[in-house]
Amino acid sequence: MLRIDKSGKKLVRLTKSTFVDADHWERDLQAMICTDPDSFCGEIGENFWVIGQEVRPSDAVPDRIDILATDEDGTTVVIELKRGTHKLQLLQAVSYAGMISKWPSDRFIQTLATNYTLSIDDARAEIEEHVGSDVSAINQKQRILLVAEDFDPALLIAAEWLHENFEVDIRCYRLSLSQEGGNDYLTCACVYPPIEIAALTRGSEKTDRSSAAWKDWDEALKSIGNPAVADFVRTALASNQEARLYRRQIMYRIGGKRRFWVTCRPEFGYVWQLGRFDSDEQFWSKRLSTPNVKEVNDKRGLRFYLRTSADFDAFTRAVSQDLALTEFSEPEELEEVEDA
Repeated sequence: MLRIDKSGKKLVRLTKSTFVDADHWERDLQAMICTDPDSFCGEIGENFWVIGQEVRPSDAVPDRIDILATDEDGTTVVIELKRGTHKLQLLQAVSYAGMISKWPSDRFIQTLATNYTLSIDDARAEIEEHVGSDVSAINQKQRILLVAEDFDPALLIAAEWLHENFEVDIRCYRLSLSQEGGNDYLTCACVYPPIEIAALTRGSEKTDRSSAAWKDWDEALKSIGNPAVADFVRTALASNQEARLYRRQIMYRIGGKRRFWVTCRPEFGYVWQLGRFDSDEQFWSKRLSTPNVKEVNDKRGLRFYLRTSADFDAFTRAVSQDLALTEFSEPEELEEVEDA
């Protein structure tokens, strides 16, 4: 790493170090990433949300995943950290991803609840708020993120082979540590795939969600216990409202842009509002039977629940009439969230 010396009009090379020399071990780096994942994600150009640390992927093995996370698309991210080089890092991560692929969504809820001392209900809500949909949307695909001081050529060749022949999403980031004036500086560089290919890959390799767990809406509504939810869906479909069967989701647009998703759960409708409008929390709280409105997505959206026929009627009237000409704020990455 070079420091720019403006006064001397020169470049000053910082002293390179290793994690061992600087007394930074794997657990230290792991804790720092989990304390502020946004900073680390911003540095490497990733976007993930931590489910837990030292997560046991299966009861059949004693091994633990360094960091288990999910991205905004619901894809599970297995993150393995190593100081120095480690030929078996890729093998470990692939085996962990395979074990995690068998996990039901409830296990993610339990893991998050255990790692962050949350109730099961709060953990479920946190996951749904993060992915913007029902918790069943998570773990439909897995990817691997390897972080190390360096990589053995054999590991990179294996990663390329798995990616190109079997479409296994593997990304390798090399860490470099430099020191100056008693301060440590960390840089991260993507060594596989090449950064240009990685950018294209992230846009093209999203989970294929064209298939659904239900063959049609009649089948999808069989497990809905609340008649108000089923009646809402049937009315929406009869009016040709935009819908996603694979998520049991009804969507609404304001001004041509998707602003509301209603995901149908057995006992209620889970509403995600993308974008904000003036006094929106009060707007919804006055119209719902049980005020449960909460800011989400860094205050760029809201979530709330619809439980009664009156709730669904009030919501439908609001999005089709009351809010038809309302101006919404434009949250960042709107199109990415819409397409997720």
